[in-house]
Amino acid sequence: LLSRKSTNRLLNSIQLLQNNTASTKLRWVRFGTHTLAKMDVSAFSGDDFDVSSWINASYERSQKTATGSAGKEAFVSSLVSKMQLYVQQINVALEQTGGQVLKNIPKVISDANMLQIESGLLKQRMNQVQREIAHLQTETGDCMVSLERLDDIKQRLQSSKQCLQEADGWGKLAGELDDLLEKSDIDASSGKLLSLQKSLAAQVGLHGHSERENQVEYFKNRLEALVSPSVVVALRSMDTAACRRYVGIFEGIGRLAQLKQYYRTVLKTFVQEQWSSAIEGSESGGSDVLKEFYDHLVELLKSHLRWSCQCFGEATDCVLAVADALENLDPTRESVVRSALKRATDKFWTLTQFSKVNVSMGSLIEGWVRGGPQQDIRCDDETTIDRLANSLFVFFGIFLKEYPTLENSQLEASLQGLTIVGTAPADSVHNLESANAKIIRWALEAVTRCQDITQNCALLSLGSVLQNYLLTYLDQYNKVQKQLAASQPSQTDWNLLQLSVVLLQYLGSFRQAAYELEQTFLQQVLTKHSQLTAGSARARFEYRLNTKGEFNELHKLATTFQQTSSESGREYFSEFHQRMKRTCEDIHDTMLQIAFSPITKHFKQIEPAATGPTGAAGGTTAMDTLPDYSYAPQEYITLISQYLLTLPQHLEPLLLSPAAALKAVLEVADHRYASNRPCADVFLALVVEESEALYVEQIENICSLSVSGAKQLATDIEYFGSVLEEMGQSLGGNLQQTVKLLRAPLESYASAATGCDPELVAAIRQKRNLISC
Repeated sequence: LLSRKSTNRLLNSIQLLQNNTASTKLRWVRFGTHTLAKMDVSAFSGDDFDVSSWINASYERSQKTATGSAGKEAFVSSLVSKMQLYVQQINVALEQTGGQVLKNIPKVISDANMLQIESGLLKQRMNQVQREIAHLQTETGDCMVSLERLDDIKQRLQSSKQCLQEADGWGKLAGELDDLLEKSDIDASSGKLLSLQKSLAAQVGLHGHSERENQVEYFKNRLEALVSPSVVVALRSMDTAACRRYVGIFEGIGRLAQLKQYYRTVLKTFVQEQWSSAIEGSESGGSDVLKEFYDHLVELLKSHLRWSCQCFGEATDCVLAVADALENLDPTRESVVRSALKRATDKFWTLTQFSKVNVSMGSLIEGWVRGGPQQDIRCDDETTIDRLANSLFVFFGIFLKEYPTLENSQLEASLQGLTIVGTAPADSVHNLESANAKIIRWALEAVTRCQDITQNCALLSLGSVLQNYLLTYLDQYNKVQKQLAASQPSQTDWNLLQLSVVLLQYLGSFRQAAYELEQTFLQQVLTKHSQLTAGSARARFEYRLNTKGEFNELHKLATTFQQTSSESGREYFSEFHQRMKRTCEDIHDTMLQIAFSPITKHFKQIEPAATGPTGAAGGTTAMDTLPDYSYAPQEYITLISQYLLTLPQHLEPLLLSPAAALKAVLEVADHRYASNRPCADVFLALVVEESEALYVEQIENICSLSVSGAKQLATDIEYFGSVLEEMGQSLGGNLQQTVKLLRAPLESYASAATGCDPELVAAIRQKRNLISC
């Protein structure tokens, strides 16, 4: 039967088919006759039912199953007929159902009344049961309390009975145990002692319990004293079966820790015996003592690690015993190293050998303690492993502290063995060339020794030593520079100028090598920092930094370097770089002084001549009327110009593209070398600049000039300017204005002075004795 909702939908479908046969909502696929044999009306009950979709779907099915051609009108007519038939059937079904419902309603009402009456009776019965239960609880409550109290009394009586029985048997057990101990029957005594302990546990709270506890401890001590000699023998002979038996006995009496202490004592004795044997068997008393001892120690560990696990179930006690033994060796490893150092001629070699033995054996021992893929015996307690690692390396800590002092003494002795400053500047400069390579080689050897001896734990201290070492050697350059400055002759000495250039070149090579050394050192710092910070929770078999402050300083330094984007910004030898900058400037200034010395001598030939008054107040001479081209440059300016033209020929290292080290040191000395101009041009420009400044100074010292003197001075300056142009330089503005003012006629001096320096204009007017209008 269809629901009311489905019936309404069916009626709507019929109406849509009758009124909208050709509606655009209906999608007709093809025409043809179709006989609808059966209809599916279940779709009318769906929540998403759509009339148009259902009709179209029916039409498409009819077309697929049709045998002939039928139009949509035929399909609609057939479908409407069938639907009307279904409506009629539905109406009949509804009428029949409605009649049955009306017929059964009185019976349903009667059944409902009967259910209501029965539920009331059930409620009354339940209330009656509840009243009966409450009455029963009231009557039996006191009886239940009495029963619970009696049960508690029964349990206490049974417990007291058991305690009395145990107390009655205590004396018997104690007597039997005493007899067994007298007979030295270890197994029977241990079994009887276990029974006595159980009896003691059952008598907790009884009078005399503390006395019985003391008696049990007394028997435990006697048993331990009885068994201890046999325990020591079994431990020394590594008797696995006997040791397991003793483990059971000591564990039963709660004294397994004492048994492990026996084991540690025995193992420490083994280690000490191996150490004493290694010392007695060594002839040299050097690192071979430590190597032989560590070889025996490794073999000892191999056997005892497995044996300890078999007996005690873990290897912790074995590792702790070895660590304790290493910390208390007699004589100490430190004293052996100290004795070897006193006998050694090469202390660094001796320390290196001892350190290599420590490091190599530390790695080997770590491998056995931690175990590998093929080893099932290992120690997993990192605290215990860390103690073993510390005991292996901590004795060498005193030598890590002393190493920087030894290195400083070694480097100072090497420096003192060098002869740098000779009798002649040339010897001193060439001595620096060979010394550069030695200085850097010795420094790199020190860095290598720091790695070999201290595993770079003394790296920061070594950094201070290296900086002082480089500063001390840099002082030699200052001494040679002063020797050059004091050797300036009265005549032109091209060799001295070339020596100053070579000295600067050697300084550049040293600076570059020192920079590479610094970067090597900084890389070591970063590597060490990464090693210390990687897996910090894992015990390390290596040397340790002496203090927490050293680690913090290393961490801070490494963090700073890591944040620096380029290597050029990484500097550790800051004081050295500052001193290097001053040294570069001093040597460059000395080179300029040597190059400028002849020019100074020639400029001094200009004397402040006092000629007769000229201009409106005096007469004229024959020289005054000569034209400008009649004047030739004087000797002093021709000598200066000739010297300047010859100077580039003696600056060969600065021509074209100088070495990178030389250019770098020149840039440090004067920032103008950092331009794209050739270094020789920059140096010549500096010489010319100084020459012009001295020329201006000499002109200022002239008191007065005649007309011919003014023309001669102007001619000299113009000649000087032409030589500078030939050199690729230009005459300074002050000298250009001076020429202009020297050649200006009296009547047009004021107009010619337009745009010139007012002070210079006044000075030239005064020198020419021109009357100011």
